[in-house]
Amino acid sequence: MADFKKTLQNVLTCGIPVERNTQPLSFGNREVCEDLFYSAFREVDKTISEVIHLPEYEAIIDWMTDTKGKGLILSGSCGRGKTVIISYVIPLLFNHCFGKIVRPIYAEDIPQEINKYKTQWIYCIDDVGVESQVNNYGEKCEGFSTLMSIAEDRIKPVFISTNLDSKKIITRYGVRTLDRIIRLCYPVKFNGESLRK
Repeated sequence: MADFKKTLQNVLTCGIPVERNTQPLSFGNREVCEDLFYSAFREVDKTISEVIHLPEYEAIIDWMTDTKGKGLILSGSCGRGKTVIISYVIPLLFNHCFGKIVRPIYAEDIPQEINKYKTQWIYCIDDVGVESQVNNYGEKCEGFSTLMSIAEDRIKPVFISTNLDSKKIITRYGVRTLDRIIRLCYPVKFNGESLRK
């Protein structure tokens, strides 16, 4: 069997990125992750008097104990806290636990800000499916698909909230984009009535 370790080092020394790897993270054990999640939720959402426990949150807390190098895709019903988690809780947790700055991307801004977003170290995209296509000198494309392609190529962490199911994702963005989401994200399905009543 060929040993590529020295060759890989030579290629990497030349600045050619040929190595791909995920970076599993853990925010702590189950008890610590549960406390972190609910504390962050309470801190960022001042519109509620109390965080209502949802079964979906258990899956997110489980993911926090060992990310296995994946982000999250939160999909399903409206008004269940997906935006709060993607746009506020995740950025706060990454800063608190790892000292990393995470800037949320609002899907509706992708067409105007695509070039700025391409350089972010992590994609934390809220409300995928509401954005218009990117118009690049008359040629239209799906900006979200472009970001997912970059994330797959560079193994970037990706966090997504959407009301689209997998069939609608395929219809809008294609099978390749869905395949990339599956590779990069742990799925959490949000079901039930809106909590905004």
